[in-house]
Amino acid sequence: MPSVPVVPGYVPFALLGIFEAAALVVWLAVVPRRRAHDDAQLRCARCARLHARADAFGRAADGAAVGALAFLVLLPFVAAAYESGLTVANALLAAFTVAGVIAVTAEVDFFARAAASRIWPRLTWNAEPARLVGGGARWLGAIFVAYLFQPRDALLGGDAGVAALFGAAGERLAADLGTTSAIVTAAVIIAAAFIVALVARWLVPVMFGSIPAALVLSHEPHGSVK
Repeated sequence: MPSVPVVPGYVPFALLGIFEAAALVVWLAVVPRRRAHDDAQLRCARCARLHARADAFGRAADGAAVGALAFLVLLPFVAAAYESGLTVANALLAAFTVAGVIAVTAEVDFFARAAASRIWPRLTWNAEPARLVGGGARWLGAIFVAYLFQPRDALLGGDAGVAALFGAAGERLAADLGTTSAIVTAAVIIAAAFIVALVARWLVPVMFGSIPAALVLSHEPHGSVK
């Protein structure tokens, strides 16, 4: 007999919307003010304007990825709360789990950038906290998306990826939710964020006669690709 979903259908989407809105506000309204004095001295006026506009899209992508990743991490705790009730201990565990996952992804991104700076020491590697958090969320999210959407889903059903990734907990989560549409939506957001950030920070500067910020030689102004 099929399990009856315990989580109302609107809850996952409402939660995803709240996380996305909060993350976008932070990355688009708070982060720019904190980094207004960023490495503009490394660029000519034209390139500074170009990078500022392109980076706005990159920041939006970072925020969207962080919001979607936080939603995915928190969702099992939400289902558990509907199933067995919400307690202070479980709420704290959920909050610390979300913070821990995001912190670990940011740390991995930090070490990746540190390794890159050792290999190419003359290049400029942005390592501010917001960029680290966004980059880590995008990379982990991309891995999750690549694992979630595999050809086996066409044969085993749309929930196969969730069940295979999380085992029995994934099967229980899919049963509690009734549908994994919200999970798929979050995965699509992460995939789109990954592409937007890549295009905004690497492809757009080249298309308009500049170079990506990471390839700027430290302490040397630039104008266009030579």
